[in-house]
Amino acid sequence: MKLGVGLAFIAMAALGSAQGPPRCSDIRVRRNAASLSAQDWQSISNVLRQMHDDGVLSRFGASHDRLFNRVHGNTCFFPFHRRYVLEFENIARQYDSNFVVPYWDATESFRNPAADPILSSTALGTNGQGNDHCLANGVQGEMQLSYPSQHCLRRNYDQGNTIGPWYSPEIISSYIQSDTSLATFRENIEYSIHGAVHLGMGGEMNTGYAAQDFSFMVHHANLDRLWWDWQNAHNSFLMYDGTGSNGPASLSDIIPEDSSVPFNGDTVESVMVLGYGNVCYTYDSSTGPPQSYPSNNAAPQNQQQSNSFSGSSNTANRALESEGLRNSLGSDVISRLFPGLGGGNMRKRSESQTKPTNCGDPIPFPPRLTPEWIAMHKYDPDRVEKAHRYACEIVETLNNSTYISPY
Repeated sequence: MKLGVGLAFIAMAALGSAQGPPRCSDIRVRRNAASLSAQDWQSISNVLRQMHDDGVLSRFGASHDRLFNRVHGNTCFFPFHRRYVLEFENIARQYDSNFVVPYWDATESFRNPAADPILSSTALGTNGQGNDHCLANGVQGEMQLSYPSQHCLRRNYDQGNTIGPWYSPEIISSYIQSDTSLATFRENIEYSIHGAVHLGMGGEMNTGYAAQDFSFMVHHANLDRLWWDWQNAHNSFLMYDGTGSNGPASLSDIIPEDSSVPFNGDTVESVMVLGYGNVCYTYDSSTGPPQSYPSNNAAPQNQQQSNSFSGSSNTANRALESEGLRNSLGSDVISRLFPGLGGGNMRKRSESQTKPTNCGDPIPFPPRLTPEWIAMHKYDPDRVEKAHRYACEIVETLNNSTYISPY
């Protein structure tokens, strides 16, 4: 029986120096879950069921539950979950050396999430069944969990048999391009797509021990991808500001850990740069690791202009998004909401103008976090509301222009 606790991370004496940790010699690539084959999903299911039988999934659920209020609502949200998903991946690779956590770009199906092929019977599974909302299909179908007590793995869509709209790629694009501090970017992501997916899925995902559902891992892999895109967009690989888990954020902070899933005292800095030290992975839709380890004394640079800094992982749609935004918005709006694009040419949509159907329909306004979710995370309700108003402002601005969303 495999009871591995993950690959031990090597302590790097030079981590805080300009040289930093060494570049990884072998960098694995996390793929978009939408690109996985039926065989890929079956391989994932085989690993998950072995990990479940060995008690690994319950350990991850318990550790996340016990650390819950230390790793949400502060800047540690990003480095903790980067290290957490990486530990899960490392352990899974002990069962299958080819295992790599895919990412779920939930913005791809933001208009109708329940129709996403990822939420099918051959992938993550569909909605739960019966009074207990037990998951009956997918990679963890009919799985019985033991933490915090014996129960089936549950899923309970937020609107009965369907899921309300999530956050569009354009909203996330604005966050990536316009947020100049990690503290601000963390708030905007945590209060938006992070919570929307958890609440939309419901069931296990609406608990502190959500990590027992593989949906958690692919969702947080995507949030990690967005953080990496933000880091590249601003060349701010070592920015760690705001409040950490124990006071003012510092790169030397020890990442919170639980004895059931130890991180061996790893610091925040040890996970800040993909492709270095033991963080040996990147994303198929993102910029690769920098050629050399960045200096922690380097000042953040101005927003780079690139079509790649979008909330979407779809390369073709990114280009359409960027072109559409440039042609539809004035330079003042571009500089405020999408500064990575430059230019702008505001044209207001007239009431008589025919609006296209399907993907070009007006962007739906994003959902609010529920009062229960806000209380569970101990968020400041005023800050959550401020973030939601900002997201709605982005949507209203785009819907009132001639912009046609390619999504």
